Amino acid sequence: MQRVRPAVAQERETIAHRRDDGVIDGSGNGGHTYFGDGATGITFMFDPQRSGGLPTEAGMVASVYILLVLVPLLARGHIPNLPRDFVYTGLLYSIPLALVAAASAFGWMLAYLRGPDIVSGWIELVAGHDGRIIMLLLVLLFIVIGDFMDAVPAIIIFMPIVIKLNELGNINPLHMGVVLITTLVFGLITPPYGLSLLVASKFVGVAFSRAMFASLPIYVVFFVAIAFTVLFPDIVLYLPKLLLPESVGCFKNPSGSGYICPP
Repeated sequence: MQRVRPAVAQERETIAHRRDDGVIDGSGNGGHTYFGDGATGITFMFDPQRSGGLPTEAGMVASVYILLVLVPLLARGHIPNLPRDFVYTGLLYSIPLALVAAASAFGWMLAYLRGPDIVSGWIELVAGHDGRIIMLLLVLLFIVIGDFMDAVPAIIIFMPIVIKLNELGNINPLHMGVVLITTLVFGLITPPYGLSLLVASKFVGVAFSRAMFASLPIYVVFFVAIAFTVLFPDIVLYLPKLLLPESVGCFKNPSGSGYICPP
């Protein structure tokens, strides 16, 4: 035991000197910040699920803490390299921001040309009052829309026709919301938009085409998940009915306890 302790102490001293001289990452490449247990602590402290905040705010607080506390205390030699880090960060996020701008312009053009109204007429003509066919056609529509637009503009632009088709097919709004959100999330890993896939491939230094082919098994999982949410509404709505029955259209039983839920 006494032979191990000097080795551990020497290793810690070596790490401390390397931190003072400059910051290294886990693979031995210089220039990328690595704070060991400190970064783990930051992740734990600003975990949104533990602190109650949102991921964006948690990331901002963690970044400020790293810049103002961790870097001056643990990596003073890295301070001259901070401008390079800011430039790299700007390059990393310029690509998704350009995609978001293009998707917003596409959404504006689609709304200006009254595309949602035309699509709503087609779906109503094909599906009639069949709720499942309406939902499947909306899934196909939002798979295509999610390939070119961000989820938030797509929801804002197409929400009026979704509400109209909900009433036409007598579809539970919460069920429709779960299906559409699952479908739009699929668009984050499919080209040409594929925002999450693009950022991930850029971050790890993998070509976008290679990342896309590697993600094909995930596409199958997404299709199965979307089909499951469409075909089994009772399972999808089980927890909402159990915990928040009024959110799925249930109302209190006027003659006794419990709730009365629509079929």
